Amino acid sequence: MDSLKKELEEELKLSTDDLRSHAWYHGPIGREGAEALLERDGDFLVRDTASSPGDYVLSCYWKDEPMHFKIIKVVLRPKKGYSRELFQFEGDRFDNIPALVRFHVGGRHPVSQASGAIVYHPITRSLPIRVISERQAERTGKDPQTAWDCHSGTHYRTSLRSSMLLTCYQVETVSCFRLDQFESLLLPENNRPLDPTVLTVLKELFTRSNAMTTALHILSVDCQVARIVGVTEDQKRMMGVGSGLELVTLSHGQQLRQDLLERHHLLALGVAIDILGCTGTVGQRATVLHKVILLAQALRDHAHNLYAFSAVMKALEMPQVVRLERTWRALRRNHTESAVMFEKTLKPFMIALNDGDGEEGGPLAVPYLVPLLRLMEGEEGEHTERGCQLLYNTLQAARNAALHAHSTRSTHTACSQPIPELLEGFRTEFALRLFWGQTGAAADKEKRYDKFDKILTVLSNKLEPTEEFSPEL
Repeated sequence: MDSLKKELEEELKLSTDDLRSHAWYHGPIGREGAEALLERDGDFLVRDTASSPGDYVLSCYWKDEPMHFKIIKVVLRPKKGYSRELFQFEGDRFDNIPALVRFHVGGRHPVSQASGAIVYHPITRSLPIRVISERQAERTGKDPQTAWDCHSGTHYRTSLRSSMLLTCYQVETVSCFRLDQFESLLLPENNRPLDPTVLTVLKELFTRSNAMTTALHILSVDCQVARIVGVTEDQKRMMGVGSGLELVTLSHGQQLRQDLLERHHLLALGVAIDILGCTGTVGQRATVLHKVILLAQALRDHAHNLYAFSAVMKALEMPQVVRLERTWRALRRNHTESAVMFEKTLKPFMIALNDGDGEEGGPLAVPYLVPLLRLMEGEEGEHTERGCQLLYNTLQAARNAALHAHSTRSTHTACSQPIPELLEGFRTEFALRLFWGQTGAAADKEKRYDKFDKILTVLSNKLEPTEEFSPEL
């Protein structure tokens, strides 16, 4: 395990021009081993060739038969003291192997004009190159450079930098949350932040909807934003993959990752406002807390939406909410079952999710994406034994989510009777405008978050001042 962790960390640091950073590169696998992995037209992989060290072979499957094409390393010495390595393939020369693969796979150029073979399904390996080679060498006694286990059995990981479906794609640089195109049913034009009239309408909407209905409306919006459902062929072509669950694992999925992190935080802020905005009695506020806990349960157990579930749990664990001691005591007294479920079931499950241990039991509508999103965006990570284990767990969870991207629980993604106003209430564009107003919504994210955190603190202190010792209502 320690060796695997080290290899994993090293591989993630490699440049995308480095052959070893791509999971379609299988190292010193033999001809027979490669053919055993190729099953359908378009399957391909790149491997070392034992007959001439330094050269490579592109192995593929086309028209019911395996094919192998030599990639020859050429060293050019145009002048004394200077040399340049190129890789020659079918008459063309490339700076590196990944560039060669991008040319043929991305542009759909036949790898051989004579055969007409086209490759577009990368066969990804299961383990880092050196780790598998060492394990095979231990069993066979062979040189690790020539040993390879093509039937490793358990799939431990696949590189996040692998081209899961190498094709032409467009790198997005603009958020999918387009405030300039957002038309609201609930917000007036040029609304001010936290408009009291709009907050009242929202509270009435939530009061009329039970936890299941609310959870399904959140799920419907989440699946659209995460591009799990409703993805057009044009969108697939632009993304280069068929689902947002795959896109977030790739380098060009940065904008979607940022959008999903933004949405996750705004969902949590919305729940916090629902609790802290209840200015009635402590008992009434405890009832709101009770309904939020039921919503978290519905998101987890019925909507199978761990992304939104974690956002609700994030709200419940915000310091401005946790400090409401009178409210939590009233919850334990008036809604004991919910209080017990929160402490004994939901909180431990959230801890397990953060440790990478909570997503057992088959495909989810929306998996717990947040650790992966933060990791890929460089927002978290610790250079410790525990941090390495969390990294490993996160990457494994991401791999599983990508593998199940086409078999998620789509039956849960639609509301039988959608309420347009309730759907809008969970749209990210709506939250941006409600929280910061028409003009403030376009401000820098960090400044917006800092300002709102101060608002939550003021609301919390107003509900239960620190020096307050009056009896509970």
